[in-house]
Amino acid sequence: MKKLMRKILMVFLVGLFLLALGAPVFAGNQGGTFTLDPFTGFYSFDRDQNLDARSYHGLRAGYNFTDSLALEGMVGFVPTETRSLAPVDRDVQVYRAGIDALLHFNPSATLVPFISAGVAVTQTDNGSDGMPDHGRGMFNYGVGLKYFLSDTVALRGDVKQSLFTEGGDSRMNMEYTVGLTFLLGAEKKAVAGTRDTTAPEVVCTSPDSGVSGMAINRNITATFSEEMSRSTITTSTFTVKHGTEAVSGRVTFAGTTASFNPGSELKKGATYTATIVAGVKDLAGNALANSYVWSFTTIPGPRIVLPVLISLEDAHFTHDSSALNENGKTILNYNAKILKDNPKMKIRVAGYASASGTKEYNQTLSEKRATVVKEYLIKEGGIDRNRLFKIGYGETRPAEYEPVPSDIYSDEAKANQRVLFEIIVK
Repeated sequence: MKKLMRKILMVFLVGLFLLALGAPVFAGNQGGTFTLDPFTGFYSFDRDQNLDARSYHGLRAGYNFTDSLALEGMVGFVPTETRSLAPVDRDVQVYRAGIDALLHFNPSATLVPFISAGVAVTQTDNGSDGMPDHGRGMFNYGVGLKYFLSDTVALRGDVKQSLFTEGGDSRMNMEYTVGLTFLLGAEKKAVAGTRDTTAPEVVCTSPDSGVSGMAINRNITATFSEEMSRSTITTSTFTVKHGTEAVSGRVTFAGTTASFNPGSELKKGATYTATIVAGVKDLAGNALANSYVWSFTTIPGPRIVLPVLISLEDAHFTHDSSALNENGKTILNYNAKILKDNPKMKIRVAGYASASGTKEYNQTLSEKRATVVKEYLIKEGGIDRNRLFKIGYGETRPAEYEPVPSDIYSDEAKANQRVLFEIIVK
């Protein structure tokens, strides 16, 4: 029986080779894909195990890290019989599970040979015949072939040997399997005879080049004129930098669009440069002719208002007026010097008023006083207009509560009639 199964498998493998000679070329093994492999075959045990060689069924599932290197897990089942209780054979169930690394050769061809190595465990269920159940670990190695019927389906044949020890002696089992390999997430290749020779282009990006105010928690994407070879677009060929500092992240795909997913939020108010380097390829192997570079700026950070720099009180203005008196001008001249010594400092000039009078009058007075102070700093103090901002709050933000709003000479009213300088840091 064992010899017959070996012959059948050899015929199968030779048939795969002959079939490949006259078949159209398909994609071959592809990196970045998941695999699913139902299989059947024949499993033979070391003769000292006293188990009959029988049919073998199972399922493999794995992932191709590259076109050549893959890792897969396996579960299998062998319904057999024991010869140790002659003259009556008893049913025995053997369950297998394991993990193997696969190395593919010439992975882009239609016929792809590979070697495998890994570890496995078996659990023997002897039923109710009085023999104890037991499990054991094994080391596996083998060879195989895949013949791709399409970009996503391949015929597969394996020959494996399992080594283990029992009672201090070395043992060896063999397995011969055939099955199908399904590639999940595989790219479709161009059909032979209609080869694409057009170089790909980047047709749009998100965010666009020059955009400001981009959210700090979104992905950066580039859309190509056609589907690209995913193995050529990685964090080495699709980069995002803040100055010379590289942003960490990962690259994902959806159709013709590649997305750079930052590992953490971007900095606020910062300019970033994204690059897709020349040489990334489409499915036909055509390369991007020139690197594509674009820049964008994230949303600005909030303005932080620091404590008051100076406070001009009502006594620094002409009574019930927005005109500065000499005391007020003296204070402003001194603070203009401070601003000149700190050229990056920006100031918000905020005017306030007491509760005496109508809301409209107080609002207008606070705005006028803020305007007078700002213009004095510009014209007399020589401060750049772009460094100064003004606002009038009227009576809406009093420093003190005024129990008698009509008393314009109260200490509370005087405290509320003021103009404040507030330092703004961007």
